[in-house]
Amino acid sequence: MSSPKHWLLLGVVLLGRGFVDPASAMTEGEYRRGFEERARWVLSYFDTSSTASFGSVIARYARNLDRPRADSLLGEALRNPRGDMFWMFPVMNAYMFGKDRMSSELKAAVRNAWKTYAPYRGDTENHWAMYYASLFIAAEQWAGLPGSEWFNGKSSTENRREAAEYLTEWVRITTTIGQGEFDTPDYFPEYASALLLLANFAVDTSMRKRGEMMLDYLFADFAVEHLEGQYLGGFSRVYQPGVYIPLKSGASAFAYLFFGTGHPVATSWLVPAALGRYRLPLIIYHIATDRSTPYVERERKRVRNVIRFGAEKNPSVYKYTYVTRDYGIGSLQGGILQPIQQHTWGVRFTDGSRMSTIFGLHPYWSSHELGMFFPEELKPLIADVVANKGTYNDPDKWTGSSPYERTFQHRNTLIVLYDIPPGTTSDHIDGFFPGTLEERIEDDSGWILCKAGETFVGWYPLADHEWIREDTITGVEKNDIGAPSDLRRPGGRHWRLRSHRLQNGYVVEVRSRQEAGSFAGFCAALRDRTPTASLLPGNVSVSYRRPDGEQMEFRYPDTRMLDQDPVVLETGQLFDGPFLHAAVGSQKLTITYKEQMRVLDFAALTVTEHRAGRVGPE
Repeated sequence: MSSPKHWLLLGVVLLGRGFVDPASAMTEGEYRRGFEERARWVLSYFDTSSTASFGSVIARYARNLDRPRADSLLGEALRNPRGDMFWMFPVMNAYMFGKDRMSSELKAAVRNAWKTYAPYRGDTENHWAMYYASLFIAAEQWAGLPGSEWFNGKSSTENRREAAEYLTEWVRITTTIGQGEFDTPDYFPEYASALLLLANFAVDTSMRKRGEMMLDYLFADFAVEHLEGQYLGGFSRVYQPGVYIPLKSGASAFAYLFFGTGHPVATSWLVPAALGRYRLPLIIYHIATDRSTPYVERERKRVRNVIRFGAEKNPSVYKYTYVTRDYGIGSLQGGILQPIQQHTWGVRFTDGSRMSTIFGLHPYWSSHELGMFFPEELKPLIADVVANKGTYNDPDKWTGSSPYERTFQHRNTLIVLYDIPPGTTSDHIDGFFPGTLEERIEDDSGWILCKAGETFVGWYPLADHEWIREDTITGVEKNDIGAPSDLRRPGGRHWRLRSHRLQNGYVVEVRSRQEAGSFAGFCAALRDRTPTASLLPGNVSVSYRRPDGEQMEFRYPDTRMLDQDPVVLETGQLFDGPFLHAAVGSQKLTITYKEQMRVLDFAALTVTEHRAGRVGPE
């Protein structure tokens, strides 16, 4: 095994893979030029596209190209409005980028649509962010109108006030106890789009400032758990196929535009970002791309509002992510922290394949879980959810939470335990292993030893299991306006590790070639150490010594020991890592990189920058 000192010697320039040698860090001018080049690439697809999309409308108006076509596309979209808040924000973007160029008849048609079409407000955090950001801009643009001129019967003043109150409170909650729909690769675009509307177009200076600062907050949160276009860690929500094809998620498109990583993506979500005034602070770019030294990122988020079956409205979520230049492994503490699409833990690596991940779960579902968060009657809830999220009650699904799953992570070692009662909806646990792995060895020692490029993964199952080969994946994918659609598509050969033992678990070890020296050395180190486990109902535990000698003891559900010292998950920090620091309740995020510091104070609505020899407002 390589010592931790060797990790400090990662001075390899890997620009083609999205890594930056901090000794030759990109300058502000170089970054801005790169961003503008990527923005032009995105816009070049839409300003000449014959496809009917809001991206095509917005790009044409903003760049003053083929206005008749833009008028025609927008007019068609206004004839039969649909999509609720997913209609609101692209229509307002189209209006704001094009109001000085579109015909007077079309301007009147846009205004009339906000009188006659009643969009549903939705029931999730991203829905409300889009709804109220769009409503705020609309109420500013059409000020002074009575309730008879609005879809909801409220006046311009009332709509503006309600939107401002919600957005201000959402910012306050997020920066004091954490985001509820947190770190979601697929819903990153929804939050970014809402905030870009405010940052680009709010007349009210304080709301525009909130939009700009929350964009910094959102991107900084992504940056510390980012690797070559991939979002790392446990997630509140992620769709299939994004959970097993990481670059399919919407956040990866924004990583390409703002971080210059991953692969070029042409999506309508990026058009307002490519055209707007917001520019990523260079400090956040450096944090997203500098992987010269491995680090641990700890975060505290919140569970979305619990309305049944719980004593606490917003229990805390504790995240732990270990990030290197070749891989990241991250986890939530386990349990039900978000309904339907939770991703409790995963390893993501940079081997160049589409399916660059290994993860596991208990594919659980119940009306009890849904009833915790949704106000509808319990009996029809599962059918209602399955109508829109088709994988929810699928025993072969790859996303979801379980009340019977808990984790314990220390650096690049993860232990996962299960104590599942008989009669639970799914009586098995599953692990995902992509068929693109260079090696997948079931060793006599009990370890499953895997090689993916420069990343090595060991998985030690605590109970008997079977391998199931799968060549297609049933799932739900988001289309360009955010609505889910059922699909069955080739997934590329992959493997499901399934175990039917109700009291169960596994140990996962991850190392890079830089850390382990070689795959053979990694395998040899793991063969010498195997976990000791108890798998009895009500008495599930494991004892395991890491290759570096540290002893991990984990008793289900929440007793964690490291070298005989208790590990306490509770923390007073929303962000605790080398780059981000924020105390619970502070409404303040401190972003640091080398000698640079950027402080976002949401209570005072100020941004302060500290550089070597300089302190002052932005």
